[in-house]
Amino acid sequence: MIKINNLHKSFGEFKVLNGVDLTVEENKILTIIGKSGTGKSVLLKNIIGLLEPDSGTIEIDGIDATGFNEEEFNKLIRPKMALVFQESALWDSMTVAANIDLALQIQKHLGEAERKKRIKESLESVGLKDIENVYPDELSGGMLKRAAIARAIAMRPKYLLYDEPTTGLDPVLSNVINNLIKKINVEMGITSLIISHDIQGVEKISDYTAMLFEGKIIVTCGAKKMWEQKNQIFNDFIRGKIT
Repeated sequence: MIKINNLHKSFGEFKVLNGVDLTVEENKILTIIGKSGTGKSVLLKNIIGLLEPDSGTIEIDGIDATGFNEEEFNKLIRPKMALVFQESALWDSMTVAANIDLALQIQKHLGEAERKKRIKESLESVGLKDIENVYPDELSGGMLKRAAIARAIAMRPKYLLYDEPTTGLDPVLSNVINNLIKKINVEMGITSLIISHDIQGVEKISDYTAMLFEGKIIVTCGAKKMWEQKNQIFNDFIRGKIT
């Protein structure tokens, strides 16, 4: 379980996170929604240790990781997590297999044979069989997203974080990615935290959703209860009245 308590993060005088409280339950899919620029990606990067909060706590499985140095975080927290970046973040100069292997090499206990096995299995899991030697710039947008997800699940994370996984995709491909996220969550028992603007996808695959507004979580509810909420800001957002 991930528990975030009174989390604050500013850049200069600009307050991005202003007292975020949020619990990410195990084996569930939580989607965070909110206007562009409201700090959703900043929250994600604080959780995975790419940014350091100004104050507040982030507990991962009961351990407060906010005071950890890089070595402590890498040892105790980062092996549990993987992040699927919004733009996939695969190196065009390396094959798909090499991109995944680069991530796996962080886990020093994995030998070459095990890494190759994981690469093959993770690609097959996302429907990308036999593309190990293909380069990222040869892939379509949907395939690129799936390759990025394959890299993440090859790490065998307990927590999988997605930053706008359907951005730039048409409705059909968005549906493919959303179905894949749900499949991975169920089959691998992963806890998923998603940043998304895809309201239909949120309702379809999420167990619950939370809205970030002006640096705080203003609503948390079951995904099937989204349309029953009384908060006007939340209602306007999911109905497309504010973006």
